[in-house]
Amino acid sequence: MQVKELMSTKVVTVSEDKTMLEAREVMLNNNYRRLPVVDDIRRIRGIITDGDVGRSQPSDASTLSKYEASYLLSKLKVKDIMTKAVITVHQDDGVEIAAYQLYKNKIGALPVVDDENKLCGIITDSDVFRAFVDIMGYNKTSTRLTIDVTDKVGVMADLCQIFKERGINIINVVTHNRGDVTEIMIRADMTNGMDVVEQIREAGYNITDISTLKAAR
Repeated sequence: MQVKELMSTKVVTVSEDKTMLEAREVMLNNNYRRLPVVDDIRRIRGIITDGDVGRSQPSDASTLSKYEASYLLSKLKVKDIMTKAVITVHQDDGVEIAAYQLYKNKIGALPVVDDENKLCGIITDSDVFRAFVDIMGYNKTSTRLTIDVTDKVGVMADLCQIFKERGINIINVVTHNRGDVTEIMIRADMTNGMDVVEQIREAGYNITDISTLKAAR
């Protein structure tokens, strides 16, 4: 699954010559926590966050009135406050790359760019969570088998062949390595095929968990 399949293409932006007062109003009126800063051909120049806006305003201890504070913001340009080293993701990257960048950098969204570094969308942690739910098959009624195996060539082919022989459709497969043991989680439509469990055991595989999941509403 690629980033471009999940990103939002309608992105509100701001130019670097706008004032911080204008940027703040856009963010407040639309409940945005960040604004990409772009030039006239939508190339990424920087990013403004709600934290940047907060730091550019006088503190609560200041004796300035709200009008004086707004006047100061009207004199401060976005280019003076924005973060120029913007973490982005390419539209053709896999969703796992976006997930890693969000996690690694502890941020909630990433601007999405094309080959010319032009903004073409934005992807958020919520978009990644939605993709995870889809990938894991949570939107479909299914049965999940968790199988502990020795990591070696042919294991997955053997298991898939068992499902194929029983005419059971596999919805998704996820693996997790735990040292010498690999945990394989197979989610499948097993409405009328629970006897596949015995076949897997007879083939020498250790099933550690069986659970049925009803489609989320």
